[in-house]
Amino acid sequence: MEGVLIFDQNNDLIYQNFNDAMRAKMCKHAIDLGLMENEKRDPRKDLDNNVLIQIFSPLVASQRIMMCQFDNAYTSVQMESNLNLVFDEFLGYLFIQISTKEVDHIKRELGVCICLLKHICGPNIYIIKNNIKKSQLLSSLISTYRQMYLGNQGILVEAIEQLLVNADVKNTVVSSLQAATEKLKQDPHSQRSHSIMFVGNKFLSLYSSRQAQELSPADMLFLNIFCQTLDRGEHSKRIESHVVFLQGCSNQTTSGCIPHIVHVCKLFDDVFLVLLIEHGNIALSGNLYDVFFALHKLQNIQMQMDVDNLRSAFDSLETYVKHTMDSLKKIKHNSPEADEAVRVLSLKWDNLRKRYAEYFKAADSALLVKVESNMPMFVEAVKEVFKLLCAECSTLEHGLQRVTDIADMVQEKLTEVFNFLQIKSQKNFCMGSYLEDFPGLVHFIHIDRNNGRIVAPGLDMEEATNVLKERIWSMVELSRTYLHKGHMSMIWKDVTFSYGYFLWFEDANGTALKPKEFPDFSAISTKPQLIAGILSGDYYQRMIETCFPRTQASKIRCYELYCVHLGLVTPTNVLEHCRRLAVTITDLTGCVGNPIDLL
Repeated sequence: MEGVLIFDQNNDLIYQNFNDAMRAKMCKHAIDLGLMENEKRDPRKDLDNNVLIQIFSPLVASQRIMMCQFDNAYTSVQMESNLNLVFDEFLGYLFIQISTKEVDHIKRELGVCICLLKHICGPNIYIIKNNIKKSQLLSSLISTYRQMYLGNQGILVEAIEQLLVNADVKNTVVSSLQAATEKLKQDPHSQRSHSIMFVGNKFLSLYSSRQAQELSPADMLFLNIFCQTLDRGEHSKRIESHVVFLQGCSNQTTSGCIPHIVHVCKLFDDVFLVLLIEHGNIALSGNLYDVFFALHKLQNIQMQMDVDNLRSAFDSLETYVKHTMDSLKKIKHNSPEADEAVRVLSLKWDNLRKRYAEYFKAADSALLVKVESNMPMFVEAVKEVFKLLCAECSTLEHGLQRVTDIADMVQEKLTEVFNFLQIKSQKNFCMGSYLEDFPGLVHFIHIDRNNGRIVAPGLDMEEATNVLKERIWSMVELSRTYLHKGHMSMIWKDVTFSYGYFLWFEDANGTALKPKEFPDFSAISTKPQLIAGILSGDYYQRMIETCFPRTQASKIRCYELYCVHLGLVTPTNVLEHCRRLAVTITDLTGCVGNPIDLL
């Protein structure tokens, strides 16, 4: 049983997603409370929002009080019938997930839910209430993620599997993607673009135009989940087009909100061409993204009556609004609606700024009432400008013929290798090729956190392998618990297998780096909560910044290695195998690497 609910700042329910078991339980509970009649119950339909609001309003109100007045919000609540409730927050929106799963896993799922929502809505979360297409897409993305988590090693460790192919195949694919990108650039509005090839749930290759913003590992993982979701849809088409918001890499000047038009083209079974085109004005979308966050911080401070920090919070908002206005002056608006939205934004900002100026001058708390009465109108004006100039694309279908021509061209170029790619989509490589050099080794997962890619043998879903699969999933979950406490190297065993987990750092030349201190994130109070992975926030970036505070994070590379051996293999041999395996894999993937000291 599980379900996800999203409440806005006014505690209005804007999204619900229950599986059948949880929906039935909610219906029964509502009937028991007298909130709905038994004969009106329809297990196939969503529950009435008003009914759910009445059920959850005491809990939501209590959470708001704990969050705003005491800055000590609930993270989870354990209930009867093995049910757990987990809470999270983003830009003032309250996310609740109810499930019979373990609390740590629910926290991860809820963090992924927020990540998926940010990628399809940007900071304007409220749009999910009335946009049925986006609401259904979010539900489908969540469902795909849950299914993939059960059997996909990449989703398990939040990285994307690198498909290993020979040089001839790789050159053929790269040449095809380069041709696709060049053809896209014939359109003056498509100068900043990427062409990506996915084979099943694996990454094959990427070709980017020179001006395009670099994509983050989380963006690549999202795009793969996105492809899988569209492919599993009841009415999937050969080419589907959407607007999404990618975060880009942290070493860029963007604010983590880059609108893109994404065309997903299915070339063959399990072979996808993804064409990404940067949409709109990047500076404007980044500045508006900053305005959303500054607004949220300012509103929180007002609710907490923290008058000491109110001025600095307002100054931050004023700075970001000024940057936004400067960006708006530099771009042409293509519709009367956009012109009007910009005019209203300027007007509402002037009104709000005057109210704040009156308050700061008189220091009279009664004047905050005027501020608060003007705030909602300014917030709506910000949302409208973001929607019209960043989130909507009137020409989404305009370039569809060009996209179709590109897909046909790439498909033709790949005709000779598509059978090979389809086979590789099912099994990248098997453990057999490693048994001679690493006796007793059963499985491994190597993760390059710099680019978010993994190398791992495939898993056959046979009965014997299912036992191994369960142990691998348990191994990863256990290692995360100890990693969170600062343990970056560990070896342990059970009756059947020996396990090894190692995390280490290298510089750009492949020389191992040792941190002076190992961070114990379990003892640090952070908001949002740190979860090992990249979808709920880049855990490894934060770890690098903590371990090497005086070194530029982009100059340090982070790697992880998981190993499963037969139980008879000694810890000494496990350690030796892991050292050699790390070098073997870096040779295999073409990355620089030296023998490492895992302890």
